Amino acid sequence: TGPAAIKIAIDLVNDDICERHEAILKVEPDHVKQLLHPNFTPDALASDEYKNGVFATGLAGGPGAAVGKLVFTTKQAEESKEKGESVILVRECTSPEDVGGMWASAGILTSKGGKTSHAAVVARGWGN
Repeated sequence: TGPAAIKIAIDLVNDDICERHEAILKVEPDHVKQLLHPNFTPDALASDEYKNGVFATGLAGGPGAAVGKLVFTTKQAEESKEKGESVILVRECTSPEDVGGMWASAGILTSKGGKTSHAAVVARGWGN
C-alpha cells in the first residue's frame, strides 16, 4: 500500500540503509496518490463501534473509504445529496442510468461486478 511504501522509505533513511534521494525513488506515484483518498484510521478500525457496526464487507473497486446512509436508487442518492447527507448507493449492479446517483454518493456498493465493473471503472475515472 501507499502508506506502507512511504513508511518503509522513511525507515530505510532513518536506519541509514539508503540515502534520502534513493528512498524517494522507491516510492511510486500511485503510492502517493493513495494518501489523497479518505481512509479509516487504525484506531477507528479497532473500535467497538466499527467492529459491531460492520454488516458487510467486499472487494474494493478503488482506493479510499466512505461512510454514509445507505440508499437504493439514483433518485434517493440525488435527493439526499441535496440535503447535505453523505450516502452510499447500493445496487445489484450499476448501469449508465445510475450515473447521477453514483456522482451524488460518497461510495458505491454492488453485489455483482469487481474492479472492472461499470461502477468501479466510472468512479476511478472520476478520481474516486
